[in-house]
Amino acid sequence: MHQLEQINKLTDKVLQELKSIGIPVSNNIEKVVINTRTKKRLGACKKNVNSSGRESFIIEISARALACKEEQICNIIAHELIHTCPGSFNHGKKWKKYGEKTEALLGYHIKRTVNLEEMGIKSDKTSEKVRYTIICKKCGQKFERKRKCPLVEHPENYRCGKCGGRLKLL
Repeated sequence: MHQLEQINKLTDKVLQELKSIGIPVSNNIEKVVINTRTKKRLGACKKNVNSSGRESFIIEISARALACKEEQICNIIAHELIHTCPGSFNHGKKWKKYGEKTEALLGYHIKRTVNLEEMGIKSDKTSEKVRYTIICKKCGQKFERKRKCPLVEHPENYRCGKCGGRLKLL
């Protein structure tokens, strides 16, 4: 069976299970997609709001998650579907309440974050490459960054947290 077809079947299954226990999952889920670019997250829920204010959702499942067991993929799908509930787009009180109910009644493990190794997925260390190093001129403390940020662009605007010295980009 094609991977997207399998994910769609699992999504339908989890969606029906959530609704059966009273979790108010949105009826406006546009589609489920497999994201081949993401490195660290296993799923995402994206909200679209049209000009009339109608919300719809796109559920993304990482291609990396496809290596997991079906039960683990269902956990990811349940996590993302709960984000479509009113007031649950973040990991706040309502999201946690629905997650706890889902765990108790359906047995899914709903967590805010998961450890990739715990899921049987090798961590891609190439995505962890440090591209910028800022150093304190006074004590030599190093600050490493993977992406360009205000500290990298303007180290002169910052001070060392250890000694208060001035910083420079190596």
